[in-house]
Amino acid sequence: MRLMHGIVPHNHARTFMAVTCAVTAVTFSQGLMIPWMATLEAGHLTPLLNSLSTSDTYLGLLVAMVFVGRVARRMSLRRLVTWALVCGIVSIGMFVIVENAKWWLLFRFIFGLSLGSIHFATQSWIGLLTTPEHRGKQMAFYGLAAGIGFAIGPLFLGAGTLARWLPFVLAAATFALSLGMVIRLPKVALQHQPAARSLPIGIARVYRIALPALALPLVFGFMESALNGDLPLFAARIHVSFSVVSASLAAFVLGSLVLQLPLGHVSDRCGRRTVLTGCSAVGTVLFGVLPLTSGSNLVFVTLFFVVGAFLGTLFSLSLGYLGDLVQPANLPFANQLAVANLGFGLMVGPTIGGLAMKWLGPSGMFWAIAFLYLLYVAISVTWTAVNERHESADVSL
Repeated sequence: MRLMHGIVPHNHARTFMAVTCAVTAVTFSQGLMIPWMATLEAGHLTPLLNSLSTSDTYLGLLVAMVFVGRVARRMSLRRLVTWALVCGIVSIGMFVIVENAKWWLLFRFIFGLSLGSIHFATQSWIGLLTTPEHRGKQMAFYGLAAGIGFAIGPLFLGAGTLARWLPFVLAAATFALSLGMVIRLPKVALQHQPAARSLPIGIARVYRIALPALALPLVFGFMESALNGDLPLFAARIHVSFSVVSASLAAFVLGSLVLQLPLGHVSDRCGRRTVLTGCSAVGTVLFGVLPLTSGSNLVFVTLFFVVGAFLGTLFSLSLGYLGDLVQPANLPFANQLAVANLGFGLMVGPTIGGLAMKWLGPSGMFWAIAFLYLLYVAISVTWTAVNERHESADVSL
């Protein structure tokens, strides 16, 4: 019970729950849409072209990080989320209306723009609502809400066997549900952002202070998009049934839900750097052996659950670690850098995963992810002494 105490801020309970529930609906759509589009294109495009097409969604998310902070300061966070949801609904509808691969690239990009805007705005919104004494638990609850959506989304991939357009309709409907939750909430302005003229020096300083916390989102984004975009291709190459893909993606997210709060609690006691490095080392081993278990559907899906348990919460933990290393006044900009790194990883993941499958065979995608986690472990361990000398330094943007 002590672990659950203080999760919902009492002064903003209604807004907090509405935003987190809206995020669950949005991540449901994201978890359903991206693998479903990859599946539709798998029979018509090469693995590399399919991966490039998937990357277009994450390119939109990354581009959104360039301007979304400025837009958020000019309008309320509620209005930003509202317009992003409307754009998302329109782009999803166009996938059903227009069956042309070239136009789909544009719709994917717009969908990515809407996702980037929604995630940035909701994370900032939740950050403004949290209380200092319970911020870790409250952010973990936000991550848990997002994870639930990601877990449920892939379970509805089978709806595509009933009708090709049905997953798109489900995704648009959940975006509309989010819109209904958000549109009646009070306006909230994003404030206290660093001045733009200080960014060149500020970026270098923040990276020097918090390199491991900023590097992990890139690795995590690469893993997430490579699995969502390339796992259907891996299954097709080794003749694994589509139901196994759906179950594996769901098992990964369900695993992350199981240890979301416990790992956050352990990181409070043992240090976030220790937990992040240890979980990344475990992930390196697990992704190295995952393709060797593809002969058994049960073992394959179970191992995805274990991978999710150790790795699925690392992005949330990295944001907490960032808060440990960076002064509070500079944290909003540091978070924007972290989300930008996440977006870059999401963008390049399917393409590099597709290239790895082309050059190394179907298992290449898993080995590429294992290599990146191994690289992160090396960075974290090597950087430890520097972190200890500078983690208390004043970060000036």
